[in-house]
Amino acid sequence: MTSIKRSNSDKTPSLNLSLSSKKTAKSVAKKTAPSQNIFYTIVHTIPGRVRFRIPLLARDTEYANQLKLAIESDPRVTNVRVNPKAASIVINYKVGVISDNQMRERLVYLIQTAQDVVVPKEVMAKSIVQTIFDPLINLIDSTRKINQARNIIVYRRFKTDIWEQILSTSISIIKRLKSAIMFILPNKRWRLRLRGNNGMNSQPLKLKSASEPELV
Repeated sequence: MTSIKRSNSDKTPSLNLSLSSKKTAKSVAKKTAPSQNIFYTIVHTIPGRVRFRIPLLARDTEYANQLKLAIESDPRVTNVRVNPKAASIVINYKVGVISDNQMRERLVYLIQTAQDVVVPKEVMAKSIVQTIFDPLINLIDSTRKINQARNIIVYRRFKTDIWEQILSTSISIIKRLKSAIMFILPNKRWRLRLRGNNGMNSQPLKLKSASEPELV
């Protein structure tokens, strides 16, 4: 009887150790799992401009912001416009620095890796300022255009009335205020970093220059 009890007690630690090892293996597997493959299509492309359709943009606001910031960090890019409702992003870039094919490959690389980008605080601060001021400027500008259309209908000609002066002045003041705030904020070059497999040992995301070998 004593030998049976000893036998059971000997097996218990072995069973617990096996279960513990399986849990650890599952935990490591989750941490090292690769990022999802982002589906995209190229809707339109001409030299210096390309438009991608990325369904994830319509579902994931965080990814949309990360992708916009990642693409804007490339010195060859001149403008980026994201349209979440249409799940599209339009990128304008400098022509002649690298070939259009190389630039598209670079953008595809950023589309696939943007979800792993860590956004530094100085980038977030400027992004918040743009988020606040740009819609306000667009709203006032739209109101101004409506007022101009009303004046043309009423007076049969363009007329600078008191509302036109107020709206024009408001836009000018807001744009200057935005520029002043953006100038005051840290003006360091955006340092985008990629996470490692477990979020540790982040390294800078190196931007490829025209003289560097093509990314694979």
